[in-house]
Amino acid sequence: MPNVLSKHHVLIRGAGAHTLVFAHGFGCDHMVWSEVAPAFEKDYRVVTFDHVGCGLSKRGSFRDERHSSLKGYALDLLDIVDDISEEPVTVVGHSVSGMIGCLAASMLPNRFRQVITINPSPRYLNDDDGYTGGFEKADVMAMLDQIEHDQEGWARSLAPLVMENEDRPELTDRLIRSFMAVDSMLLRRFAEATFLCDYRNELSKIPVPVDILYGRSDRVVPVSVVDYMAERIPDVHCIPLEAKGHYPQLSAPEELIFKIRESLGRLEAR
Repeated sequence: MPNVLSKHHVLIRGAGAHTLVFAHGFGCDHMVWSEVAPAFEKDYRVVTFDHVGCGLSKRGSFRDERHSSLKGYALDLLDIVDDISEEPVTVVGHSVSGMIGCLAASMLPNRFRQVITINPSPRYLNDDDGYTGGFEKADVMAMLDQIEHDQEGWARSLAPLVMENEDRPELTDRLIRSFMAVDSMLLRRFAEATFLCDYRNELSKIPVPVDILYGRSDRVVPVSVVDYMAERIPDVHCIPLEAKGHYPQLSAPEELIFKIRESLGRLEAR
């Protein structure tokens, strides 16, 4: 059985006193941070990893029961944190990993100093109670079916919509390659855990400071979701981004680096 570090292809760089754990979102891997994470290696211990089923992780470690919900991925994150640091860490989580980081912090608060989320959501579906998550359930179910049966068609149709940088086709191409690199069945399982989740009731229980870095133009996470989270998380700070689309670490890495530093500095100044 592989150990935790090899199971998740954990990479550790830098020599700072405090550890930053960069967690990628759905359909990506640790390489999505390639233009952001190195900027912090001078001042921090920087950790990247791949969720099970993604990138260079050990795909045989995927377990249907454990990984049918985001709490299973949160347990994976706790395993990683236990292996890499005796001190509390800061998680920088993109998209669904923002919520995964918050869930992990709720499970073991003493292992986390801060969670910095980038375009996160506790619930991606619209609900009859007036909540606007951004997606209709029928559309998500159709997407799940397409991932399984026509992964390339799904990747080529979704990538330009969520990247939202039409004048930079190389970014869309990079995202398509990322979507295509994941096994279709494991990608579908991660999509189910992501797009069908509902962790709204967990927001008020998050015990550590949370920063929400968000784009005003994001087809995956409407600003209304950010507002919803901000009203319910006890210790929260929201920072808008000028970057368009759901992937600022690809489209605007310099801005994202600056905003992450702002988030880190805000807590360090307390």
